[in-house]
Amino acid sequence: MTSFKPGQKVGRSGIYRVEHASHRLMHEATLLAEDLFPSCRRCGDQVRFELIRALRDQAVLPFREGEILVTYSKIKSIAG
Repeated sequence: MTSFKPGQKVGRSGIYRVEHASHRLMHEATLLAEDLFPSCRRCGDQVRFELIRALRDQAVLPFREGEILVTYSKIKSIAG
């Protein structure tokens, strides 16, 4: 399967497997096409995403930051 990195554009709306560097077990996130893949608050750009199931855009709620994942641009503005 193809793996995606934080900051890349989400090509297809859907449910993605999220794999972190080493601090957390795999989990899932629902992402909308044309958004950017988010970063991890802890492992930053070491997180990777794989599409598990594509969804129609109307079936996907917009990404919201949480305890683990944060909008890519926010991480970059903090670090840079």
